[in-house]
Amino acid sequence: MSTPLNPALSLSELDLPRRNGELAFDAPWQSTVFALAAAVVDHAYGGDREPFRRQLIKAVAAEPDRPYWESWTAALEALVATLPDR
Repeated sequence: MSTPLNPALSLSELDLPRRNGELAFDAPWQSTVFALAAAVVDHAYGGDREPFRRQLIKAVAAEPDRPYWESWTAALEALVATLPDR
């Protein structure tokens, strides 16, 4: 992914692949990862998408050739691993 993420965008607009303006999911697991990331951000961070955004940037930078949704999965895993115990 070469386009930088825009911090002013909502989670649903985080430079996501789109077709005809609609989110582009090539497999059901991709929409699941998206939904899980949105739920974690909403629940754990009160909708503050910055922690996820930082993890996604790290995931893409770590493996630039990795498929986009696999970077989302890696970012979600890293984000969940950093959640404080409740």
